[in-house]
Amino acid sequence: MVITIAPLVAYNLIRDRLGRFRSLVFFLFGIAACICLYCIVFLSYLNVAGLLSLVVIPYELISKGHFGAPLALPFASLPLVLSIQLLGIVLGRDANRTDRKHFGSGVALCLAFALVMTTWFNLQYSTVQSALTLGTTKGMPHNYMTERMLGMHFKYHLSFCPYDGWRPPLHDPSIVVAVWLTAPFRSDMDWHGKRILSSGQRTTDFDARLAAYKAVFPGSPLRQTCSCAKGYRELYMNDPRLR
Repeated sequence: MVITIAPLVAYNLIRDRLGRFRSLVFFLFGIAACICLYCIVFLSYLNVAGLLSLVVIPYELISKGHFGAPLALPFASLPLVLSIQLLGIVLGRDANRTDRKHFGSGVALCLAFALVMTTWFNLQYSTVQSALTLGTTKGMPHNYMTERMLGMHFKYHLSFCPYDGWRPPLHDPSIVVAVWLTAPFRSDMDWHGKRILSSGQRTTDFDARLAAYKAVFPGSPLRQTCSCAKGYRELYMNDPRLR
């Protein structure tokens, strides 16, 4: 993320000095565009809320002396702002046909990654569904994708929702993108992750998911002991089933 966004932020300073690195920079711009699009979709309404907060926060601080929402809210609008800047560069006079081809290569790489993750997700779908609905975990492959699929909604989150995943949840774009691209083709899935691989009511699904995860990945922690979790442990999900 830093590698792809840094040239974009500093573009006005470096555009006349790119030289032989020009193709690489526009390739990174293609990846940056996909990252921005991902963030825009994931953050949803917060993109607009972030823009509005640039006006509301100063007003609230001056009139009331405090602001009810997090002061970091304006940063939620960054993907939108950076996307507009990217379009201006790639579609503007500064970019030539070759630059746009390299930009397209960066986009193509991200699309390839998304399609590979989606294919892998669907290959494991029936196995994970059986584990959650029937409790059949015997023979389930122990791989990266099944760990993410079984860990959804308590260890990994799929949407910007305070009740999706323990607090703070782990974020993995590979599983999120796989769900987004699969949901339109499956009636039992919601691209927000609210009905993803569900076996019934949320409580039942939560118990089944925990049981399946423990059975398949007994050595993996159910939650991470990161500094954020320790510092804000009173505010996060402290369900004893996660211990």
